[in-house]
Amino acid sequence: MVTETEARAIYASSIHFDGLNIANWSRDIFESWHKGGITGVSCTCGLWEGLRGSLANVVQWKRWFEEHADLIVQAHTVADIRAAKEAGKTAVLLSWQNTSGIEDQLDYLRVFRDLGVRKMQLTYNTQNYSGAGYSEARDSGLTGFGREVVDEMGRLGIVCDLSHVGPQTSEDVILYAPDGKPPCFSHVLPGGLVDHPRNKSDRLIKLIGSKGGFVGLSQFGPHMPKGNDSTIDDYVEVLDYVIGLIGEDLVGVGSDASEGHARPSDFLEWCNKDKGYARRLTPWGSQKVVKPLGPLADRAELAVAMARKGWSEEKMKKVLGENWLRYLEKIFKAD
Repeated sequence: MVTETEARAIYASSIHFDGLNIANWSRDIFESWHKGGITGVSCTCGLWEGLRGSLANVVQWKRWFEEHADLIVQAHTVADIRAAKEAGKTAVLLSWQNTSGIEDQLDYLRVFRDLGVRKMQLTYNTQNYSGAGYSEARDSGLTGFGREVVDEMGRLGIVCDLSHVGPQTSEDVILYAPDGKPPCFSHVLPGGLVDHPRNKSDRLIKLIGSKGGFVGLSQFGPHMPKGNDSTIDDYVEVLDYVIGLIGEDLVGVGSDASEGHARPSDFLEWCNKDKGYARRLTPWGSQKVVKPLGPLADRAELAVAMARKGWSEEKMKKVLGENWLRYLEKIFKAD
């Protein structure tokens, strides 16, 4: 049995990779990562933007990497993430939650890959050129252009994320993806615990696991069994539930932390409207959302909660980050 003291020591020496943050980026957030011992973070730098807006977001991050070089460093490779741990910094993996940034041009994928955007969600909630998001009334599946996007992402070594993607499009991608380049659900919860369109069915979780894909677990309280009464211990139970479906080597953390954004806020309203301005897709831009992992600066408490559930040191290290890094290493290899 791992004690609380041992759990904190294990966390301090381990890689902790968070598969999705969409925080209100600032030095305060970067300092919270440092205080929380967070080794690497997949950071959203694209949602509804087209080419120009997506480029502007990357330019802003490049400035932050210079201005806050004592705290953060850009990650292009898994080696960069491990080096950040040694240097006492947090590695930032630039990521998109939509492929709207490439508009209808496949060649733009290479441009953004070279800029360091190494993880892209195929669609965000609604329909785009590639497929359908989960909030569409009719999920028509992966499009012909979407197949080309998936192929090119695999060739370039870009992670294909399906977290907000519709069930039929998700299944199509899982079955179509190039051998050795399976997609991931970077920030989801299991539909077997709460039947909600945003959660992924146990069948899809098992399917992505069967292909060697990855599942990062979100901490979105309203979509957990106890709703906004959920605690960090409940989160660990969800981790164990998904581990029971696909094993402990394919599961990690994708917190979907939005720290620093008020509810309501203009930013969250923009996130929760189609294309940022049209129909409202969810109420979460203004309604209460409990995130049971708590502040980013307190992330070591996750290891303590794992210890309370009887987790071994090996299992803790895997789920805290080693599983993510092994998956990323596999995907980042360009053909």
